[in-house]
Amino acid sequence: MRGALASVYRLVVSDAATLPRGLPGDCFVETAEGPVAMAETPNKGFAVLTRLPSGVLGFRQLIKVVAAGPLPLLRVVLDSGHAIVLAAGHLVYRRGMEPVPAARLAVGDRLETAFSYPADYAPPDRDPRAPFFDAIRVRAVEPAGEGPVFTGTVRDTHTLFLTAGVLCGE
Repeated sequence: MRGALASVYRLVVSDAATLPRGLPGDCFVETAEGPVAMAETPNKGFAVLTRLPSGVLGFRQLIKVVAAGPLPLLRVVLDSGHAIVLAAGHLVYRRGMEPVPAARLAVGDRLETAFSYPADYAPPDRDPRAPFFDAIRVRAVEPAGEGPVFTGTVRDTHTLFLTAGVLCGE
């Protein structure tokens, strides 16, 4: 099974390799210090929030951040009211840890979040009258012009959470 998942991941990553990837400087990532704009990360090591191989959340260092571009950007509008801007080839994770280039996201796609719970669990402080969301869905994917982007390496997991709540590639 592990080999099958790795081979699927390689196909998506290989396919995305021809598409530009990166996050604009004003894109916020979740760190141990709180939200930090990507433009503030070069030459600094930030511990970013990620999903560990065990499935739990944890922090790993974001290192080797470099700038590139300008590159064509996409705006992904989410049903949470947030929007994320990223390069077309930047990987975003659908529910189930399925990596997909941003350009291949479709309206209705459910994205991997930091607040995923087992099916029979609800947070104890949740207002029972409030709607319960187990994923963030894509509302729209649209061109967002061009701009400089930043990429880096997240130790061990190669993923990080954006402040908008979704898991994406480094």
